Amino acid sequence: LSYCCPRVLGRINQEVLMSVLDVTRQYFELSNRRDLEKIFSMFSEDATYSSENTGLYFGLEDIRSMVTNFYSNFPYLHWEIHSIEETTPNIAEVVFTLTAKDTSGNEIIRPGIERVVVVDEELRHVEVRNSR
Repeated sequence: LSYCCPRVLGRINQEVLMSVLDVTRQYFELSNRRDLEKIFSMFSEDATYSSENTGLYFGLEDIRSMVTNFYSNFPYLHWEIHSIEETTPNIAEVVFTLTAKDTSGNEIIRPGIERVVVVDEELRHVEVRNSR
């Protein structure tokens, strides 16, 4: 197929690329809306989540517990996306700034980079790192 139809493959690759970016955008939109149940439905059962701020988590239930606790400690959270791109097939990289207020009203502004692995429209891995 690649020998006879390069234009068709180019369109297929673009569709896959958009799917990874669309899933990643949806994940951030749901995060900003605090729609935890829809966020959890995006993760595969054996997903992993690694954050410089909260630690390493394996499996949907472990991720669910961490995210629920994180949101309960921060009544206000907003991720502003500065850029989003697919760095390799199935991996999106997002440059963002998180603005948050904790339960005491302290404001936190934290720039970061998030890498999201998407396979078959499911989140398989999320990695969050602070920008320096």
